[in-house]
Amino acid sequence: MKLCWSSFQCALAGIVHLTKTQCHARWHLLSTVIVIGLGFRLRVSIGEWLALLVAMALVWTAEAFNTAIELLGDAITKEINPLIGRAKDVAAGAVLLAAVFAAIIGGIIFLPKLLP
Repeated sequence: MKLCWSSFQCALAGIVHLTKTQCHARWHLLSTVIVIGLGFRLRVSIGEWLALLVAMALVWTAEAFNTAIELLGDAITKEINPLIGRAKDVAAGAVLLAAVFAAIIGGIIFLPKLLP
């Protein structure tokens, strides 16, 4: 199987665009760094690492899809369109759901280790 570097480079450019242009993505980046640091500091188990990684991946994926939907909606029209607005709201809601559940997972893993 041949690796297509052009597609890989486009994907990396998308991730860079996401983190450079989206305020919430930068908050997710900060949260990711904190979670990874806490995970090493508190020596979480392999199972806990898996839960944390899945939660972080879900948040990042939701944020990327949300941004993609916003960009597509804006490319279609700059005028207010109720259906595009609703699609953007649903996508933003997906990010919120992912972030809330990731925070719950983080709380379940980290709070018992941080509280006496």
